[in-house]
Amino acid sequence: MMKKWKWLLQVLAILAIVVWVVPDCFAETIPSSDRMVVPVVIKMDDGTGSNGVTGLVAPNEVLLPVSAITKYINTDVIFEAVEKRVYLYIGQVEFKLENSALDERLGDGIMLNFIPCEIKGISYLNVKGLEKVLGIKITQGANGSIVIEKESYSGKQLNVGRDKWHAVDKINLVWDYVNTGSENLDKETKIDGLNVISPTWFSLATSDGLILSKADAKYVSDAHHKGYKVWALASNSFDCDMTHQLLIDERAQEKFINQLLVYSSLYNLDGINVDFENIYDDDKGRLTQFVEKLTAVLHQQGIVVSMDVTVPSNSPFWSTCYDRQKLGATVDYIMVMTYDEYWARSPKSGPVASIGWVETGIKKMLAEVPNEKLVMGVPFYTRQWEEGDSGRAKSKTMSMAMVQTLIKDRNLDVVWLDDKGLNYVEYYNDGSRYRIWIEDEKSIGLKLDLVDKYNLAGVASWRKGFEDHAMWEVLNAGLKKHSYNLVASSLNSK
Repeated sequence: MMKKWKWLLQVLAILAIVVWVVPDCFAETIPSSDRMVVPVVIKMDDGTGSNGVTGLVAPNEVLLPVSAITKYINTDVIFEAVEKRVYLYIGQVEFKLENSALDERLGDGIMLNFIPCEIKGISYLNVKGLEKVLGIKITQGANGSIVIEKESYSGKQLNVGRDKWHAVDKINLVWDYVNTGSENLDKETKIDGLNVISPTWFSLATSDGLILSKADAKYVSDAHHKGYKVWALASNSFDCDMTHQLLIDERAQEKFINQLLVYSSLYNLDGINVDFENIYDDDKGRLTQFVEKLTAVLHQQGIVVSMDVTVPSNSPFWSTCYDRQKLGATVDYIMVMTYDEYWARSPKSGPVASIGWVETGIKKMLAEVPNEKLVMGVPFYTRQWEEGDSGRAKSKTMSMAMVQTLIKDRNLDVVWLDDKGLNYVEYYNDGSRYRIWIEDEKSIGLKLDLVDKYNLAGVASWRKGFEDHAMWEVLNAGLKKHSYNLVASSLNSK
């Protein structure tokens, strides 16, 4: 009981911090055309059933009203109306993870959270895939109804251990930025050549290790159906103070790791992509130790662990905080963010990723990280810079389509800059000069040549939705051209 009260106090504390995280899917939406309204029968322990409950069903979705879940299914489920989030504290964990050592980690219980969506004023949660943590069984009833019954999962595994993954081709990963609710991959055409997708689902919310989750079981199922591996991104919210508190608190670290363990198993993830940025240099060693601990535990599930780092430089908080050599020896892959050469708040204008700067960054990385573990970052975006009387440049991030529209609307002359490996345009408006170093098919093609030149593991692109359609053809063709068979080398390394 004391643990439950402590949990409730934690939720209230979180609420004060993260009320700004309001899901887009929580806005008034129109149900997907393939969702059907069906009656729901919730059978209670005493044999009685609920009346008047309706839900929505679709492939990989069983949407139940949150009010029905809290009333009939699990009284430990709490819906925070202001935060728009569902919390579930499991004090006594009945389900099992991939092995007994991992099970022992959950002796103190686990707190999970989920994002509901609001449809016509009713808050729904997709319970498909959550059966084992909610303790329910879902079956088809009479007249198209859905029947929900209590089910004990004592001793039953959430998931089985995954086989060790070996990349057969170059890694072609794209980060999928999830502001709130995930996109419906089922409605998208399969992207040829894409083999890994990394939704930005997990973020550190409090210094004691709580993770806010945006994970979506349907998204994973749809991704797997298209042949994509899912390496969910886990970030530190780029908060150096909160990260410091995490890194000096063993208990907080265990809590963070245990949540990732359960989420990885629950959602059938293939990998975790660690994105910890803006870190005190004094925490450099602590960060390395934490990643070592996290990787060792996730590897017991067969999870692929990757980590994002910046190009080596003398920049505190953003570069000198990484021990790239030790991190490279620990995780399966290192994604070097070879973009933001001139970052969003740079006082001077310049390209996102000129070819010379990218290659120099790759060379520096290879001095510390093996080539077969190094994945090169690729930008799907560019920046428009405004240079006015203040002497300080201001930037605006633009997708590839936005740039092409601007060029067409203003009838701009595009000039190729051989020394930058980029196309370039500029124009004047209201006394200001506007400059754009363009990322496009030609510039990305040049960068892909570096993958072959240095025999890198592949590319990771930021981010899905900023590219034009032709970019996938460039990536697919370029990586196939430079692809090498990793199976033989993997077998030799065993």
